Amino acid sequence: MKKGLSIGLLTVVTALAGCQSTTYVQDGLTSNNSAFLKADSEHAHGIFVALDERLYINSVNGEAAGDFLKGYPEEVRISEGINEVKVDYQNGQITSEGCVRFKAEIGNTYIIRKKRDGMRVYYWVELDGDSTKINQGCSV
Repeated sequence: MKKGLSIGLLTVVTALAGCQSTTYVQDGLTSNNSAFLKADSEHAHGIFVALDERLYINSVNGEAAGDFLKGYPEEVRISEGINEVKVDYQNGQITSEGCVRFKAEIGNTYIIRKKRDGMRVYYWVELDGDSTKINQGCSV
């Protein structure tokens, strides 16, 4: 009984967290002085968010982009130059944390992509409209 209640509560919390996705903007950034970054998330299952392969942006350059109550965004405005972005992947009970580091230019849109291979998830960044990987390794 407790296990069923826990699973039900986890599903509701996951669904609510998925609904909270908004664009995170670092202080002082506007569309005129920043780049735009979006996560490669699937949104095919409507209210059954746990069935989607979701990618949430956890932090940008060490600054949290969300929290447990507000949720984490799938889109952020980032500054020009080198950016280190930490992400969380969620698909049902499979979760993974990752990090990408790349150089952004003002006015460009970038996409964090993911690929699941068994229990591993790989992450990379592309300039929107160009499938060339542009990210570097993250710092430890």
